[in-house]
Amino acid sequence: MPLYLVATPIGNLEDISFRALKYLEGADLIYCEDTRVSIKLLNHFKITGKKLISCNKENESRRALEIKELLKNGQNIVLISDAGTPLISDPGKLILKEIWETRESESMHAENKDAVIPVGGISSLSSALSVCPIDTSRFIFEGFLPHGGKQRRRVLKKLVNETRAIVFFESPHRIIDTLEDLKSIFSEDSQVFIAREMTKLHEDFFLGTAKTAITWLENKFPNAKIQGEFVLIFKNAICNESCEEEG
Repeated sequence: MPLYLVATPIGNLEDISFRALKYLEGADLIYCEDTRVSIKLLNHFKITGKKLISCNKENESRRALEIKELLKNGQNIVLISDAGTPLISDPGKLILKEIWETRESESMHAENKDAVIPVGGISSLSSALSVCPIDTSRFIFEGFLPHGGKQRRRVLKKLVNETRAIVFFESPHRIIDTLEDLKSIFSEDSQVFIAREMTKLHEDFFLGTAKTAITWLENKFPNAKIQGEFVLIFKNAICNESCEEEG
């Protein structure tokens, strides 16, 4: 049996596909990041009686071996993330590696070699790119930057000569720090596009520079912690003289 990677909504539940619902309803087991999040999705669509099993960074290696054996025994397994398309900066790569390596080592007929089947749908990455007015005909995806400031700046400084658009995911806790780093490392003329809370009630988009983006967020959350999930698209201009290697 193949492993089915099923995309789920990033906010608005109407973004679920008929095909996704079909595979969720037909699953023997559903592996997910957080069972508490996924059960709400299943309950909304009245999909009952499913066993949900957590799959995260801490238990991914164990789950990989577990899922491999279940698939061998003919179990119908679906893997989902908390929101969006699985494995885009989410756990699961070790699982895919285990499955593909196992399939490649077996002398199976070509028609039986579908190790993994994607059940496509919405992704915050593609959604942000689709509405971004910056030229994203060529881009690179950096996922989440390192949490530590020094490590984050080291990664950004390696991108000072990058001419393609750069896409990041960022948390509300670090979005200001990341924008401050972009402002100090790159030219002030570099463009920033921010997509916040896409498809949700408080969906926001912003186009400007790192400096104006900081002002925008500070004005939006003057007396409270910044909230939301962020996709940041950055178009590099000329590197500042200050972007020499940190000691």
